[in-house]
Amino acid sequence: MKAIITCILQLKENLKTEVYLVGGSLRDILLNREVKDLDLVVASGAKAFAVKLQGQLEGALVELDKQHEIYRIVLKTGLTIDIAKMRGEVIQQDLAFRDFTINAMAYDIVNEWPLQHNKLIDPFDGRQHIKQKLIRHISPEVFMEDPARLMRAARLMAELEFEIDEETIQLINKHAELLKTVAGERITPELFAILKKDNSYFYLSYMEAKLGLLNQIFPDLEVMKDVGECKYHVVDCWTHSIYTMKLAESVIYAKDFFEDHIREAYERHTSEIIAADRTRLELLKLGALFHDIGKPSAKRVDNKGRTRFRGHEITGAEIVRDYAERLRLSTRERDILYKYVALHMIPLVLYKTNDVSGRALYKTFNDMQEETLDILLISLADIIATRKLLDPNEEMGMFKVHIEYIANNYLTRFRPIEKLSSIITGNELMETFNIAEGQRVGQLLEEIRKAIYFGQISESKENVLNYVKALLEESK
Repeated sequence: MKAIITCILQLKENLKTEVYLVGGSLRDILLNREVKDLDLVVASGAKAFAVKLQGQLEGALVELDKQHEIYRIVLKTGLTIDIAKMRGEVIQQDLAFRDFTINAMAYDIVNEWPLQHNKLIDPFDGRQHIKQKLIRHISPEVFMEDPARLMRAARLMAELEFEIDEETIQLINKHAELLKTVAGERITPELFAILKKDNSYFYLSYMEAKLGLLNQIFPDLEVMKDVGECKYHVVDCWTHSIYTMKLAESVIYAKDFFEDHIREAYERHTSEIIAADRTRLELLKLGALFHDIGKPSAKRVDNKGRTRFRGHEITGAEIVRDYAERLRLSTRERDILYKYVALHMIPLVLYKTNDVSGRALYKTFNDMQEETLDILLISLADIIATRKLLDPNEEMGMFKVHIEYIANNYLTRFRPIEKLSSIITGNELMETFNIAEGQRVGQLLEEIRKAIYFGQISESKENVLNYVKALLEESK
């Protein structure tokens, strides 16, 4: 960091301009947090400064806003440096345009480094608010100027573990509907930053209850409050869903809930990066929250007066698909979320029918595929959330054993053959048996997978080829 600051200081002298360190990077330095980016304000010549700094640091330069002269340098280390032209004649005027007091401080690079706290420029008492762990807005127009700041307030609360000032809470509620005007790609990074927290259920619940924001992103959550109570549910659908998310988080972060090899498998599996910096774990949490989102649209009362929600998993999956599109999630993320919701009832059905036969589990794994562990966890949290509210003293050990049995079966028998490429590929089948590319190749691969799963053949290539040869001869 010192080398970068030295380079900035030398460039400042060469170009005869003022350069200030501002924003979140300055806040994180004061909090002794890891600094992943630097925010610089340049009094004049922002573009020239950015171009020269990029050349000296050998980073990649991106023009973020040509009109307002905002640029980003991405270094090979992953550190980013944002450079913007000063708004106003002096730095205090620039700081007045910012969102929250903790982000509205500046430090003149001409001063000593490491940063000298007594030389901070702090017109809005940001340093004091950092000590108080308080997020406070600067002006009444802050959210009208950029409604994305509504999400930023919630994200900063979760990320820094700060409280939001009461007046700021009132202002957020007043302007909450403006969040509907914000592009999904601006909401998504803030939302997923919250989902990275161990107790993200708390912050999403806070966004719903105190800030009035969550239903602006996911409007179906509002109608969930009016349905859900029935023979098996003593609370509304929203209360059940946020409780399910809480339980999913408590299980995934627990060190002694599952057997060690299952816990370790979950840790590896959920840490997979699906898109950008978003992992499977964050999607799993959303799946837990959304698993019953289709209940309002599926609600029916039968001829005995009993409320039913048959098919809610399918209507819910369609709703979740729309949300994924709105948030500009990747196609893979969208499909994973869809599968979570559409298939979350399967483990419970297997439990009720007492069917964990090889045939039933093979079909289950074939349907769930790579999302098997995720769906098992969502189902477990769903059932515990349901039963514990009906009877807080009920022992849930049998259903846990049921889930562990399925997880073990998946990990030991199906996962090794989920992708057969380590044993045989479609191209090898086509070349060995002179088969044209098409549906037949896929059918043969499926027959191979079944035969290995059910113990008809071993996983050796020789046995696989002999098995396929016999299949092809039988079909002549």
